[in-house]
This record gives sequence, structure tokens and C-alpha cells, in this order.
Amino acid sequence: MQRVLRKRVLRDLKTNFFRYFALGLMIAMGIFLVVTIVGNGETLTRGTEDIAEETNLEDGEFEVFVPLSKKDKSEIADMGIEISEQFYFDYVLEDEDKGTVRIFKVRDKINKIHYIEGKAPADAEGIVLEKRYAEEHDLKVGDSFDIAGTTYNISGIGVVSDYDAPFKELGDTSCNSKSFGPVFVTDEAYESFKNSGKTQKSEDYIYAYKLGGGKTDDDLKDYLKDLKIDSTEVDDELFQEYWDRTGGVEEELRDAVKELRDATDDVRDGLDELSENNEDINDATADIFDAYLEQTSSTLQSKGINIELTENNFETKLDDLIDATDNAFMKVALKDTKKELSNLKDYKDGLKDYTDGVDELYDGLDDMSEGVGDLDEAVDDTLEEFDFSLSNLTMFLKQSDNPRIFGTKNDKAVDIEVGIIAGVIIFILLAYVISVFVVHSIESESSIIGTLYSMGVTKNDLMTHYITLPVVVTFLGGLIGALVASTGIMAPMIAESSYSYFSIPQFDFSVPSYLWVYSVAVPPLIAVVVNVIVIRSKLNRTALSLIRNEVKQSGIKKVNLKGMNFVSAFRIRQMLCEMRSTLAVVMGMLLSLLVFMIGVNCYVLCENIAKDYEKDTKFEYMYNLKYPEEEPPKDAEPAYAYTCRKNTLGYNFDVTILGIEPDSKYFDVEPGDSKSDVVVSNAFAEKFGIKEGEEFVVTDEDKELKYAFTVKEITEYSTSFYIFMDIDVMRDMMGESDDYYNVLFTDKKIDIDPGRVYTTISKDDVVNGASVFSSLMMPMVYTLSFSSAIIFCVVLYLMMKVMVDRSAYNISLIKVFGYRRKEVRKLYLDGNFYIIALGALICLPLSKVMMNKLFPFMISNVSCGLNVGTPIIFFVVAYIVILILYFVINTMLVSRLNKFTPAEVLKNRE
Repeated sequence: MQRVLRKRVLRDLKTNFFRYFALGLMIAMGIFLVVTIVGNGETLTRGTEDIAEETNLEDGEFEVFVPLSKKDKSEIADMGIEISEQFYFDYVLEDEDKGTVRIFKVRDKINKIHYIEGKAPADAEGIVLEKRYAEEHDLKVGDSFDIAGTTYNISGIGVVSDYDAPFKELGDTSCNSKSFGPVFVTDEAYESFKNSGKTQKSEDYIYAYKLGGGKTDDDLKDYLKDLKIDSTEVDDELFQEYWDRTGGVEEELRDAVKELRDATDDVRDGLDELSENNEDINDATADIFDAYLEQTSSTLQSKGINIELTENNFETKLDDLIDATDNAFMKVALKDTKKELSNLKDYKDGLKDYTDGVDELYDGLDDMSEGVGDLDEAVDDTLEEFDFSLSNLTMFLKQSDNPRIFGTKNDKAVDIEVGIIAGVIIFILLAYVISVFVVHSIESESSIIGTLYSMGVTKNDLMTHYITLPVVVTFLGGLIGALVASTGIMAPMIAESSYSYFSIPQFDFSVPSYLWVYSVAVPPLIAVVVNVIVIRSKLNRTALSLIRNEVKQSGIKKVNLKGMNFVSAFRIRQMLCEMRSTLAVVMGMLLSLLVFMIGVNCYVLCENIAKDYEKDTKFEYMYNLKYPEEEPPKDAEPAYAYTCRKNTLGYNFDVTILGIEPDSKYFDVEPGDSKSDVVVSNAFAEKFGIKEGEEFVVTDEDKELKYAFTVKEITEYSTSFYIFMDIDVMRDMMGESDDYYNVLFTDKKIDIDPGRVYTTISKDDVVNGASVFSSLMMPMVYTLSFSSAIIFCVVLYLMMKVMVDRSAYNISLIKVFGYRRKEVRKLYLDGNFYIIALGALICLPLSKVMMNKLFPFMISNVSCGLNVGTPIIFFVVAYIVILILYFVINTMLVSRLNKFTPAEVLKNRE
């Protein structure tokens, strides 16, 4: 019996060849796209991993103020950790179109160059350019390249794994290789440039490291954090000036205490000498006063006035004599004598008070000296508690936290996961579509199945028979799709966006073994599961019921359609009868629109980023400072930026706490005076899924602290993940001085010493960086849009066709009653218009909402906001296109109505 049934499989395939061919083609196309996209992701992932191993990729990197000493290097080596200098200078070329180059020495240990063309420079006149920068400027091996008046010969073009994603700054949103690229020269050429006097900024001291000896990143970081340097070791005038104002507080405090101690000792010694002669001075002054009183008394007695003057009575006695005498000369003489004696007494008493004060001051200085000693000890304790010493470590970055490393791999990880899941969804839809065909076959062959049941054929035999063709079709479709994809025919187009963005060499496309299993096993497996579930109920009927072709009453007739005209009521009942096919059409539309919305979201995100970046960036220049001046320049607005980290969907991103002035002209923000209630940028809120009133935490990995904030307000600012605070509040929170700042915003270029600046970001840099996304994503947008249209058209055609085929008997019957083709079309085909029109009206916004929920996962590794707001015109155009495609397919199906003749009625008579 199985042999007979197998022959029927071939007849069924021949009869419905186009149907199964279209489904097989859809499956092959789906597998082709999945294998191409996922295989491309795996190829680039494995390729970048192989390059990383070949070039000895770093485990991390760190930056220091001054190069490590031989002792430091030796101690790190003793830990089993290998380090390599990766020092560099940034230089803005005279030709503005060529942007900035980052000048390195050719590496020979860690992060070595993988040469795509040419070789390492043989002498000081040679230079190696990074691949993407060379492509953007159409530079080739043998061309000349000028830096600071020196002409180099391009000896090679290559890539380095630590600049897989060639971001200029770690916090950049996108790579713009037109305006930035690493270059490599010999040691001799590097030193020559360094000593030429033409450098535009200070040298950056970066070390790459490879772990060993069982040590971890944290072990190395702890060691480096304990490395302190003497400020005099830093040979940089700007640093010294900055250190004198800020970090030199320890020396100033110690010097001030020492000066106070020395001054106290000097005063104490002087007072000691004075206090030793105090008694002699007082005695001598008393003797002088007593002698003067005695002399005055003797003079008066010689004049016949017998009185004795003392310290206690001289004023009274002299006043009495002045009043008693009539001699004018005598009065004057007595008054003068009294005055002189009074002055001498005052001098004696004052001197006594002075010497008593000296004694008291001397005693007080003993206490003061003890207090100064206590102050000295307190200062020492304070300086030990608050480490004012200068740590040599300025930046520590593990490989996993470096966005430049494995940028391609992280990007492709999302593509791989999304591709696999999308493929499964497509296969489920197509398997369901096949099940609709199988159910139609069972219903149309009901009498034959009943006869076979009566002859002893089991349900499992028939189940096997009806799922054989779907399984074979899906298996062949998957195999053909995988075989075609393995040729790599479409891989270059899919990979082009990666090769045009990341700094990687070309890799040979290959399909991993798990994708072969996925391609040939998953589609037939899904077909078996779906068809068994759907078909089982159709075969759970008696042989007699099947032979009579009895149709199970579904309750459709109970639907009350009174009051409607015949055509409308007929269409509604027809749609309800074909609910399974209708559902397949709507699901196919939803799936195809989901694919379409991926492209739409990619496009509108790129467009919105480009527009928002230009609109939100109100400054013309942003200066990140290494050594700020004491007072900010007159035409600049100071700010305080501090970088922390925050995780979302498995990726760590830099977030910036930005302290701004309350009346900032570059940010429309009112941060308030709270340390916990903050304003965040909408890019931050969108990326991390945070709303007003919610709490969140960011991590300060340098200090190993966490900061908790509450969102007070979300402001429109899309270019960075910003947490806005009042600059004074932030200074207080971070323990900085009242006038500290490290960022300047300006509306024009200012005259500032390049040595003070870490980086300069212009508005043009921000806007041009945003436009990179649009050009890269357009091929993907076109591919997704085309694929979604194909899926929709095939599913719509096949389901509408099966609806018509299932109604063959009824169409033939109404033709017997004299209905013409136009009237038949109105009853059986035109009613589908309402399904499509209403379904599109529901599925368009639904697919957008669903994709908006899924989209953050799909771009989870991209450092930008999620503004996927879409203009209404997109939905209007999509709706019109759906209706146009429906009318085209509807027109194609009209010709099938002519194939149904009144003879169909006779074939199915009782």
C-alpha cells in the first residue's frame, strides 16, 4: 500500500508543481538569506578572532602620566605580565580633508600589524597606513604621505586588532575613517617627529598588556594604582603649572606649618631674652623715679618749704603749693615739676605692665608651640588619610570594555542571533502554509481517504503519506538554499557594510557546520511538527464520514447577517469558511511587515540620528582638557565631565556625568541643586530603558564606586549618554575645588595651548560621524524591503489560490445558475480586499510596535539612542503598496476562475 501511496505523492507533486515549487523557492530563498547573513557573521567573527591571535591582541591597556621606570617594568614582568609601549601623538593634517592621524611606532610584540598590502617600513622615510583610512583617501602602497612637512613613502597598508573598530575616542558613537586613522612609522621616524617641535599636543603614554602567571586584570590595576610619582618627574610645563594650583596642596600645607613653627620659635627666643632682664629694668626705672622725687623735695626745702614728696603724695602736695603761692614764676615751676613727675610715673608703671605682658606672652608661646606641634601631627594624619600624592595611572581599560576591540565580532553576534530566530519564524509560517495545502488536499480527497480507511489503511500510513511531500520540499528547499549560499554569491554585498566600516581584511566566506544542519534539518522538522498537529484532527473521522465528504458544521451559519445585502453577507461567510487561509494571509503579512520594519527602523534611526545630532549640538567646539587654566577663557563655557559605565543587554557603555552652569547656552537643561535627582539625555533614557521618576545606578570603575540617581527629567539631547548636574553640586560630590572644570564649550575656535587639550570635537565631527550610518545601512534596507515584498506576494498568492481551489465546487455550481465571471470574481475574490485592507491597517502599526520592542536587542552593541520615530508617510506608502500588490495578485487569479466548469458539480454528486 505504501508503494501505491508513494506513486500518489509523485502525481500530487506533478499536479501542484507550481504550488510546491513556489514554496520550495521561498524556503530556499529564506535559507539562502539566513545562511548568507549568519554565515557572513560567522566568517567575520572567526576571521577577526584569527587575526587577533595572529597579531597577539592585548588583554587590555592602560595610560600613565609618565613612562614606567625600569623598576616598575621589572616588577610587572615578575608578575608574569607582558607589557608593550603603544605611545602615540595625534596630529591634525594641513589638508583638512584628511583629518587627524594617530602616529604610532611599528609594533613588534603586542597588537602587531596585519599587512594587507606591502610591508613594514624599511627606513625612517616609510609609513604604514590603516586600511580604512587609506581606502577613504584613495591611498595606495608607493604613494607619498605628508605629516608636519615631512614626506613619507607608504610602504604598507594594514590593520591592527586593537583598532578593529577605529574610533578616534572611546566614547564616539561611530567610526569616521575619513577624518581619523592610525599610522605607523619606525622608531627613528617617531623620535624625529617627537623632537621636531611640530607636535600639536603632548604624547600619550599607553601600554598594552598580556596577562600571565595566573594574574588578572584587577591584579595589574591594583599594582598600577599604587604607583605614585613625584611631580618633579613630569617634564611638562603645563602640568607643573596645573600641579602648582591643584595637586601641590600637600607641599603647600606642609611648608605653611613649617614656617609657622619656625616663626613661633624665633618669637619665643626673643621673648626669652627680654623676660630675663625684666626685673633689672623695673628696678632701674623705680630708682630714677625715687631720685627725682628726692631731688624735688630738696629743692623745695632750700626755698623754705619743708615737705617730703613720695610716689603716693607728690601730686596732692604740689597742687596745694600751687594754690597757696602768689608768685607767678613759682606757679609755673611747680606745674612743670608736677608734669615731669607724672610722666615719669606713667613711664615706670607702663614699663611694669610691658614686662608683665612679656612674661605672660612668653608663657602663652609655650602653649602656642605645643599647639603648632599638635597641628603638625594633625596635618600629617590628614595627608595620610587623604592621599594627595599623584597616581601615575590615568586610564585602565580591559579588553572586554574596549569598544575598538572586536567591534566586528560584537556587531555580527547580533546579526547571527537575529538571523537564526528570523529563519525559524519564516519556516514556521511556510510550514503552516504547506499545512493549509495538505488540509485542502485531504478535504478534496475525502472520499478516497475514506475508501482507503475501509480497505485497512491506517491513520499513521496516511499521516506519513501527506507529510512526505512537505518534508521533501522543505528538505530540498533548505539544501538548495544552503548550497547556493555556500558559493558566497551574495556574501560580498551583505559583508560590504562591515568591510566599509570596520578595519578588517577581506575574509573567504565559509559556512559553519551547524548552519548546514540548521538548513537541512530545521525546515523539514518544523514541517513535520506543524503538519502533524494540523492534519491529525482532519484524519480523526470515520471512514463513512470521509466517503460521504461530510463537512463539520463550524457554527458559521449561526452568525447573524440579517439586514446585509446578499453579496456582502456571502463574502463574510466565505471569509469565515476560509478562516485558516485568511489567518495564513494575515500572518504572512505580519511577518513580511516585521522584516520590512527592520529596514524601516534602520533607515529612520540613521536619518533621525543625522538630524538630531545637528539639531542638538549647539556648540561649535568642545575641548576636553588635560591641564585646565586657572580661569576659563573669556569666550568659553566651562563644564565638568566625569565618565562612568553602565550595562545594558550584556554590553558596557560609557556614560558621562556632566556638570554645567545653570544658565548654560549650549544645553537647555535646569539641573537643580540635588546630588541625586538628575536630568538625563533622551539618548541615555532610550538606550537604557529609563523613564522619569525611575532610579538607576552607574559604576565608577576607577574608584570602584557606584552612584545612584533618580531621573527628574529627560531632556532632548541625542548625541551622548549624558547625566546632567549643576557644576557646583557635582564639584562638591566629586570632592573637587570650587573652580574646577575639565571641558570647554565654545561657539568658535579659541586660542588655547594644544598641550592643555586631550581632544577637540567640532560640530562638523559630530554631524559627519552620524551620516556614516546612513550610507552603510542602505544596502541592508533595500535587501530587507525586497525580501519582505517577496514573502508577502508568495504567501498572498498561494493562500488566495487555495481559497479559490477550495471553492471550486461552489464556483462551478453558481456557474450552473448562470453567474458570469465578473460576478463570480466579486463573490470569491474581491472579498479578500477587505481582509487585506483591514489586515494591513492592523498589521502595519502592530509590526512597528513589535519591532520597536525587538530593535534595542538588534542594535544592543551600538552606542546611540533609539529614536525610531517614523513619519506617517512611511505607513501611507506601505499601505498603498500592499493594496497595489493585492490587486496585481488578484488580477493574476482571475484566470483560474475560467478553469472551474459545471462538470465539477457532477464529480462530487452523491
